[in-house]
Amino acid sequence: MAATVENYVLPSSLYRYRSLEEFDREIGAIEQAYVYCASFEEMNDPMEGLFNFSALAKKTGHDAKLRAEIRQHRSDIGLASFSETNDNELMWAHYANQFKGICIEYSFYQLRKSLPDDVEFVRLFYNEKVPTVGKNKKEPIEIAKRILSFKNYRWLYEREWRMFARRGRVEYADPKVVKKVHIGFRVEPDVEKAIKKRLKAIGIKTQGMSIKGYGMKFE
Repeated sequence: MAATVENYVLPSSLYRYRSLEEFDREIGAIEQAYVYCASFEEMNDPMEGLFNFSALAKKTGHDAKLRAEIRQHRSDIGLASFSETNDNELMWAHYANQFKGICIEYSFYQLRKSLPDDVEFVRLFYNEKVPTVGKNKKEPIEIAKRILSFKNYRWLYEREWRMFARRGRVEYADPKVVKKVHIGFRVEPDVEKAIKKRLKAIGIKTQGMSIKGYGMKFE
């Protein structure tokens, strides 16, 4: 016998911070209803995807072959990053071009319903040490996904959910999975006007950001 692990609580919304340096690409992704999945090498954390083998696994003598298979799958998997929060100052600074970008709010339930069946979501696990691969019977691709579900504990503030899929554009069936788009405080007025015009045409709401003291709100 063994205890089970259940996840009874899921966030109602997930958020994706985006720079507008490639304006047409980012707004076009919303209009064309897709999420772009990058390789782990394109992530901004150079420690992404690191792993070790346990002493017991090394004794089996198969670690070199398994290491190569894990590395191959690790490179083949597409990743897209989401957060549980839309009001983190560091994320607005790092991922939304110093508050000159946007934060896309997705209905998590509708997004999952609208994506292909082979897409998976995981909540990242944060730790001080890189993951260790032990002696087990899991397939190399499952081990690779486990490795890509770890991150250094210093990134804990991101509260990240990660989407595993094929690399490149992953389309979802219903553009309305985007509940609204939050516009950064430093977005230029003409850019904000262009965002609102294009998203209004497909029925997606926008909210501007205001700053009060050390807080922010959207309206």
